[in-house]
Amino acid sequence: MKVGFIILAVVLVLAVLLLPIILLFTQSFPANYTWLMAVRDTSIIYASLFMCVGALLFIVMTALIAFIAFMVRDHIVPALEKADDTLQTVKGTTTFVSESVVAPIIKAAGAAAGAKAMVQTLMRRNPPKAGK
Repeated sequence: MKVGFIILAVVLVLAVLLLPIILLFTQSFPANYTWLMAVRDTSIIYASLFMCVGALLFIVMTALIAFIAFMVRDHIVPALEKADDTLQTVKGTTTFVSESVVAPIIKAAGAAAGAKAMVQTLMRRNPPKAGK
């Protein structure tokens, strides 16, 4: 089925592109009409044809860009919202762990370090000299 459409498209493109040239050489010209005028007219036909095709392609590309923009809005934005929710959950979990688990351990380690320093100070064999 696709091959048939491709062949049909090629035939149509060739017919559109070759038809002005075929008409140019098969047509009988009036006496004051030169071949240069015929080439000029054919060039105008081709320029008009390519401008129409360019305008159609521009419209199609604009529609495709709008379609992509709507798809991004409909699919990417919810995914970003889910990622933001996940980030907020991780932030809450981190805060909870920091306040519930790490803070008591730091306090206990600080108390242990203080007790160790106190025991070392009390257990010194050489009393500190008065001048120092």
